[in-house]
Order: sequence, then structure tokens, then C-alpha cells
Amino acid sequence: MDPESVAEMSWGDDVEITDEILAYESMWALHMIPLGILAITTAIVVKGEALAKLAITTSASVVLILGGGMMYFTNHYGYSNEGTMAVVMPLVVMSATILMGVGGYLQLKEGAAE
Repeated sequence: MDPESVAEMSWGDDVEITDEILAYESMWALHMIPLGILAITTAIVVKGEALAKLAITTSASVVLILGGGMMYFTNHYGYSNEGTMAVVMPLVVMSATILMGVGGYLQLKEGAAE
């Protein structure tokens, strides 16, 4: 997926795809990369109860902010969610994020029982 195809899918046929829209789509993709790097680094460096607490907190904040906030603003401003990737990818990411939070909770609960 390149910025042009994402822009066409998201903004619709009636919108002229400008350099600003392409820059927006590119920057949106780029700003997600640090979240992945932080998640991987945290999983490698942090252990035990602290990792469990971070997994729960991160999961809740991502679901609330990216899930809820993005859902609201995309609908509010007419940013389209048509196409298979636009439907499947958020569901996959949100499912993985929720599972991460559940895993953190179970790890925390298991640690407290010991």
C-alpha cells in the first residue's frame, strides 16, 4: 500500500489527491512506527509485574485513543473506511492490542497469586 492508493481509498473519487493529502497519509503511517518500536523494546527490556502493568495500560490507551478517537474523527470528517484493508487491519490491530492487555492482566494476576 502506497500513499496514493490509501488516499484514493480513504478520501474518495470526488476529492483531488494533492501533495498535502499524500504527505498526510505518509506522515500518518510514519507516526505509527515509533509505537511499534516502543512495544518491541518494552517487551525485550521490561520484565515481570512492570511488563504486565505496561501491557494493560498500553492496551487500554491504544483501544481508547486510536480505536475510539480514530473511529469518531474518521466518521466526523468523512474519511472513508471502505475497502478490505480499511476494515480488516483495524480489526486485526485492535484484536491484538486487546489480547496484549488480557495477557498483561493474566500475567499480573498470576504474579499476585504466587
